[in-house]
Amino acid sequence: MDLTWLSISGVLIGIMIFAFKVGLGCGLASLSRREVLSIAAGYLVISLFMGMAIELLPESALSAALNAGVAVHFAVALLLIVLGVMTARNWNCQHHDISRKTFWALSMPCPACLAASFISCSFLAGLVDTDPWKIGVMVGLIFFICIAAFSTALGRIKGTPSSLGSAMILLGLFYILSIFLIPAYLNSQKISFLSESPPLAEMGLSYLTILALLAMGFLGRRWGVCI
Repeated sequence: MDLTWLSISGVLIGIMIFAFKVGLGCGLASLSRREVLSIAAGYLVISLFMGMAIELLPESALSAALNAGVAVHFAVALLLIVLGVMTARNWNCQHHDISRKTFWALSMPCPACLAASFISCSFLAGLVDTDPWKIGVMVGLIFFICIAAFSTALGRIKGTPSSLGSAMILLGLFYILSIFLIPAYLNSQKISFLSESPPLAEMGLSYLTILALLAMGFLGRRWGVCI
């Protein structure tokens, strides 16, 4: 199998996953079709600018953005969890729907989505011999079509605002886990199987992460959040 097409397929699947995240917020917040298409069109325009900026931005700027990615990723995760708790608690305890005020944490372009869009455009431009702006248009059209399709499908589920809050909390927890687990996995590949002493610092961090997640689950129950 041609590895180039395999790489392209992987990038396209990654774009669809980010589009599903956007569609999840739009669909569970019960936005109108015009609102969903406006958000999808925004991602189309952003992707176009990303494609045009590939040849303009220096590699040092991209490296600096990637180095700051972990901190931004963690901030986005905390925002998702906080707004998810607020959305679910307001609905479960007061039957008050604030999903249209909090869905943007899932659906609006966040730094992680922007970085993923730029990396996708850059990677595809390196694989496909075509103009970068055409790559941006292609990525944007994939975003547009997938966001519209996912939002329509999820909108038919008729979920409650608590469903949106739960999705935000779970996604935020996934972001936090990915921050800890992915580097830990990469570091584990560097550890010799003949090492006599285990990495105590990494083990302690893993246990603290598990305890923190358990504590968040307990507090969620106390605050009226059902996941």
